[in-house]
Amino acid sequence: MTRRVLMPFAGLCSLLLSLCVGCGVSSVPGEEEALPEAARVSSPLADTEAPPVPTGLSILAANSGVILSWDPSPAADLKDYAVRYRVVGQTTPSYKWGVGAPPLTLPGLVNGVTYAFEVKAQDTSGNASAYCAAVNATPTPTGPDVTPPVVPGQLVATPGDTVLGLTWSANTEPDFRRYTVKYRAAGAATYSYRYSLTQPLVTLTGLVNGTTYELMVKAEDLSGNASGYATPITATPAASTPQCPTFGAPVNLTPHNIAILTDASGLAASRANAQVVWTHNDRCGASGGNCVEHVYALSAVDGHFLGTYTLSSNPNLDWEDMAMGPGPVSSVDYVYVGRIGDNNGLPSVREVVRFPEPTVSVAQAPVTVPVSGVERFPFTYPGGVAPNAEAMFVDTQGDIYIVTKAPSGHSQVYRYAVPLNAPGVSRTLELVAELDFLPGSTAEEDRVVTGGAISPDGGEILIKTYTHTFLWKRHAGQSVPAALLGTRCEVTNPGYSEALTFAPDGSAFFSLGEGNTKALKRVTRL
Repeated sequence: MTRRVLMPFAGLCSLLLSLCVGCGVSSVPGEEEALPEAARVSSPLADTEAPPVPTGLSILAANSGVILSWDPSPAADLKDYAVRYRVVGQTTPSYKWGVGAPPLTLPGLVNGVTYAFEVKAQDTSGNASAYCAAVNATPTPTGPDVTPPVVPGQLVATPGDTVLGLTWSANTEPDFRRYTVKYRAAGAATYSYRYSLTQPLVTLTGLVNGTTYELMVKAEDLSGNASGYATPITATPAASTPQCPTFGAPVNLTPHNIAILTDASGLAASRANAQVVWTHNDRCGASGGNCVEHVYALSAVDGHFLGTYTLSSNPNLDWEDMAMGPGPVSSVDYVYVGRIGDNNGLPSVREVVRFPEPTVSVAQAPVTVPVSGVERFPFTYPGGVAPNAEAMFVDTQGDIYIVTKAPSGHSQVYRYAVPLNAPGVSRTLELVAELDFLPGSTAEEDRVVTGGAISPDGGEILIKTYTHTFLWKRHAGQSVPAALLGTRCEVTNPGYSEALTFAPDGSAFFSLGEGNTKALKRVTRL
């Protein structure tokens, strides 16, 4: 019988291929030939070596948390660490992934409860060491504070001309210290920052109109613990196009030449007494003169003296500005006087004084009349600051606004909102806006705010430095802070003066300088 020998298929293919080659028939290119030269280099073996197990784990018990330390891993390809922990006696662990270099602060634990902690290392190839031996620790209320503040919430951005106003909900932790704001043009690689903010508001300046920005904020406490950044919001600054009014040249009314007005500071045009303006002296001091709590009525026609109106015989410690505004009786106009300056070195003494406007006639002979119904509303600034201020105005609804006088030109706007506290009960003001006044100027007179006013209908706001006067338009329903972020107009500056006020019908504004030889000036709208 003939025996057949069966050759395996693979072997047969190999034999046929060799026969074909040997016969001079072109072969299919082999794998070595088909690959490019660079690909024919042998590939390195995959990394399967795990990092060493972490050593030197030590734990500091903290208040409601722990601080873990360990020896840094010597692995050149280390990626990160993972921490596993559990309550001693329980089997279900918790994890902290993606941990960077030690130490690690782990908050959110329960004081008096003992936990077991372990650490492992992981490399860039996904290899992980075993966990190190567990170390126990018990958080204690006497340990260091490791609990971060709550992440700030309720971020709101208000667009303005090359600026964005950003506000958020205030942190209420007793050990709160400050905020950091991080922002960038959407899609940009790098961020800009505003550090050490103590109030939940910032105005970001120098932005590009039409560019969308991402904004976020975090909080930090006195122990250095920081929250995460809030979920970013976006906003786009944009220029407004106000119809800027035109004013003529200032007209000097007859110089008042009133010896008692040695340091006139505030100015407010009466709305109930035709052609009457009110003023007062600044503090006692180098300027001398009468500096008790008196206000003075002048003629808005020619600046002549109409009378002294006495609130008290107490010293006037730095009255800086005054305004007209509403009060508790709807049919009555009220005079507001701001004791808002640096107060002869007594910055803790700040208040707004309010009283019903007395009746005055522009035709009367000078009188001396006591003022009734005087109320005092003390206040403090938030964050323990004590800025100097010389500008104050009262909105149509009775909110009081104070603009600080900053040599840098970076002023802050604070609000005392209605309803006001009961007289004598202090209120902490609210920071509502930040404004820059020619910060690039080398002359301080250009940068420091000396007076402010709002029109009787609330539609225009004036703020001046010694050498410049600016006007903001405010449309119906717009808040004062939002209006102040908009495009401003520069209008006629009445001269080197402090005080200014709108005429009751808005047809002009008045200004008055310091010293008893300064003229009352009228600047008429054209």
